[in-house]
Amino acid sequence: MTGAGGSGGRQPVHRCTACGRHDLVPFADLGEIPVYCGVHWASRAEALASPLGRMWLAYCPECGYVRNLAFDPAVLVYDTTMDTNLHHSPAFGVFSAELVKHLAGRFPLRGGTVLDVGCGQGEFLRELCHVAGCRGIGYDAMYAGPPGPDPSGATFHRGHAPLDDDTGEFDLVTSRHWFEHLDDPYSFLVRLRELAGDRPVYGYLEVPDAGYDLSTAGWEVIYPHVSYFDGYSLCRIVERAGWRVLATGRLFSGMFRYVEISVNAAPPVAGTELPGAELPGAELPGTELPGAELPDLADRDRQLGSIAGFAARHAAERERWRGTIDRLLAAGDRPVLWGAGSRGVQFLHLADPDRRLAAVVDVNPRKWGRYLPVTGHEVRDPATLAGSGTRSVIITNPAYRDEIDAALRQLGVHAELLVA
Repeated sequence: MTGAGGSGGRQPVHRCTACGRHDLVPFADLGEIPVYCGVHWASRAEALASPLGRMWLAYCPECGYVRNLAFDPAVLVYDTTMDTNLHHSPAFGVFSAELVKHLAGRFPLRGGTVLDVGCGQGEFLRELCHVAGCRGIGYDAMYAGPPGPDPSGATFHRGHAPLDDDTGEFDLVTSRHWFEHLDDPYSFLVRLRELAGDRPVYGYLEVPDAGYDLSTAGWEVIYPHVSYFDGYSLCRIVERAGWRVLATGRLFSGMFRYVEISVNAAPPVAGTELPGAELPGAELPGTELPGAELPDLADRDRQLGSIAGFAARHAAERERWRGTIDRLLAAGDRPVLWGAGSRGVQFLHLADPDRRLAAVVDVNPRKWGRYLPVTGHEVRDPATLAGSGTRSVIITNPAYRDEIDAALRQLGVHAELLVA
């Protein structure tokens, strides 16, 4: 295995990207972890040679923003060999479809244009164009489909969004699970604000929720994620870049954090807020119903508490799961991991580096027969669990629990689900 991103040595002082008011303070050195969580290699030898990068976390005492100080953008190249697509999951598909309906009803998109930065394979943008009656422009270096105009009304580009003066006008900018990958997320928001100019523009950002990730084992603390935002720090960076916060909240069993933003724009349609939305003011717009306030200092302090205990909690969970796998094997079980995404890759690197689990399965057929970075676990079709004798299935994302439980019952596999 080769290293990447450096290890050891004094790192330069880094000012907080979110609030800009404090230098970041290191709090957890997780050592070297897989750089390419989304690449599934054709051979075990290639997987074992996949690079490692250092994870050295630091936080802002002012706003709770967290960043990997050791991140090196030169070692991480995004291209079509990566597959981070979640739409093979029925649960995620339902969630994404509901989000599309929400955005189409909340913002005036009919006849307008949506700029989707980090569009993945385009499923979300295509559906939004269809439901909202709008045009779309999608950018992603991992986009593997045909570039150019699409029958949905979207136009796709394989590559990073240039956000230059040739960028066309847009009415809504969306970026789902890309913002945390940026080396300079503040400049990204500033540039989008500049491109909006005097026009009314709305925005929707969605990231992994650091309030969840840093209060648990941290399986989603991965090398491609440079930044970690809870509600308070996400609102701070948005406002600092010149945008207005319309709403924020948690989605997908608390795993995701979103923020809706605007400039020069009228308030969105009243009563169209997502469930559990946190809003400016004490009432939901256009109603007398109480609404949760935007994240405040109490929310920040809870996040700072999670940060303070993260290093010890992360180490303890790593050792606990190594012990759990030992115990299951000693009892004659054939434990497996369901889920070969980024959380699964990180879990395997930390809890099963010697490939003691009987199998790793995933619903994405593009991963079947391929090997996961650094550990070299082979990914199989979940159907192979039928008749395997496994009594324990480990999952790292509780949002998929019901879906996986139903799939196991359909396969005739009677196993206990263990949530890591």
